[in-house]
Amino acid sequence: MVDGRHRVMRFHQRTRTGDDLGLFKRRPLPPVLRLMTAAGLPTAGGEIKMPAIAMEVARRDSNRAAACLRVVEDLLAEQSDDGPHIALKFLEALQNTASHGVPELLTAEELLPLRGPLTVAGWAQVERFWNAVIAWCDQNDVDLYKSSPFRTVENQRLRAAVWPSGRTLADGRVVTVAEVVLYEKAVGASMM
Repeated sequence: MVDGRHRVMRFHQRTRTGDDLGLFKRRPLPPVLRLMTAAGLPTAGGEIKMPAIAMEVARRDSNRAAACLRVVEDLLAEQSDDGPHIALKFLEALQNTASHGVPELLTAEELLPLRGPLTVAGWAQVERFWNAVIAWCDQNDVDLYKSSPFRTVENQRLRAAVWPSGRTLADGRVVTVAEVVLYEKAVGASMM
């Protein structure tokens, strides 16, 4: 026969962390807040838009790219739809921001060694999508304009809206969200 003291001790050992009942279990932050935390951004005011997070991370002096790409790796490993979706949106905004060749921002080449295996796959998925948009634009005579005006935007708020939503190509042209919308409407395919 088991005495009551032994039964209470076993109960406390099982529930010490709250795992059995879920009463005190710490829930992970939502994906956007996890990225914001890794980027060193305040989270008390709630979520901010992905382009703003990417702009902060891409700043050469922020030193937050490695931490954010580790979070992206974790998000891509999640079984939910939300984590991988947010991770790909972040990678897209980060790639676009880094493509402009602006001295105060990291380049894609500087970001490449910071990626984990899942992030490499996500990075490639984003690149394939944008390359498909570019190929479609070229095949359908959609004009892609020179990116020099795009890169010379001085207003910080305008930069945060414009730079993560468009990509400067090696030949100096820029493809923007406007061309992405045309592509998605014509082809019926989106990145995610």
